[in-house]
Amino acid sequence: MPFPSPLFRLVYHSQAVESFTPEALDMLLRRARSRNAQHRISGLLLYSEGRFLQVIEGPGPALDRLYSLIEADPRHCEVRTLAYEPLTTRAFPDWRMGYLPVEAAALEQATGFLSLAATPGFAAHPPAELWELLRSFAQGQLVDG
Repeated sequence: MPFPSPLFRLVYHSQAVESFTPEALDMLLRRARSRNAQHRISGLLLYSEGRFLQVIEGPGPALDRLYSLIEADPRHCEVRTLAYEPLTTRAFPDWRMGYLPVEAAALEQATGFLSLAATPGFAAHPPAELWELLRSFAQGQLVDG
């Protein structure tokens, strides 16, 4: 019996090329949840005024494939990795993709959002405010269909 792949967590943020309508977000979530279930990926998506913040958790090879697709997706740009780390326990084990629209101010405070074009590169440790924001949403406020 093969050993399961080690688990990782990847956090990124990006800018939508065009704002997403509620219908477009619903379609994106339905597709993501279906794909994530097939590849043992769980996570959380926050969206505000054209900005995405996503946490994805799962086996390393599956995350790498998914992130390659995300980086190449023409619906958004300025994809920035905030964290990529091994984990022993998932933060969102039962969510194929939890989702909640958030206020822009909350997202800006948590991520220190500057213009994504002005913040190139990799930030190895997201700010504590980001993890606090994610924990507060994990306390039952998110929707995962």
